[in-house]
Amino acid sequence: MRVSQPYGKRYAEDEFSQEPKIRYFIACEGEKTEYRYFKGIIEFRTEIGINPLVEIIPIRHEKDTSSNPLKIFQDAKKAIKKASNFLDGDKLCIIVDRDKQSFTDLQYDVLLKAEKNGEIKFCITNPCFEFWLLLHFSDCTEYDKLFLVNNEKVGNRTYIEKCLMEKLGGSYSKTRLKFQDNYKDKIKFAIENSKKYSLITEELKEKIGTTIGLLIEEMIDKN
Repeated sequence: MRVSQPYGKRYAEDEFSQEPKIRYFIACEGEKTEYRYFKGIIEFRTEIGINPLVEIIPIRHEKDTSSNPLKIFQDAKKAIKKASNFLDGDKLCIIVDRDKQSFTDLQYDVLLKAEKNGEIKFCITNPCFEFWLLLHFSDCTEYDKLFLVNNEKVGNRTYIEKCLMEKLGGSYSKTRLKFQDNYKDKIKFAIENSKKYSLITEELKEKIGTTIGLLIEEMIDKN
């Protein structure tokens, strides 16, 4: 993994001349969808209301990097150390899905411990990042919760991908997110919808929910 240069301007030129107070280093399990989503947040930060003193810095996958959540954490720490630019007050955010097949209980507990030790912000979505995307359109009470959490394949798509496709008019691509068209203006709605589900990382080991909304809410200017 490598620390990327921030996308676009860090903040409006006439807003602040001082360095940002808090930097969020974003390391994602997914190589495409999650990064495109956070790239959209960076690009449209003013419209979304991101605090001008916040800087969001992606830590990008190398091509041969495993998407194992524990490996993402370990590689992100190495990338930050190599870049020698992680300061007191900066936050390392690990964005992962609760995929029980690739994310073991032992690995989950390691990341929980890292969160409790203040090493990371553990941003987990159970069962997958597409659930967070779906919350931009609905609180999901119209769906069977068991179907959502199991998220089994329906043909070549998961159940949640199918639900998201319906909201998007029949098409969803992990590589063509269309953040501006589909998600930018619905983020605060998604944050409120996410509060109807578990927001506690210990509980998200088994329960449906996401802490992505809490992360973005923390970045938003409260003034």
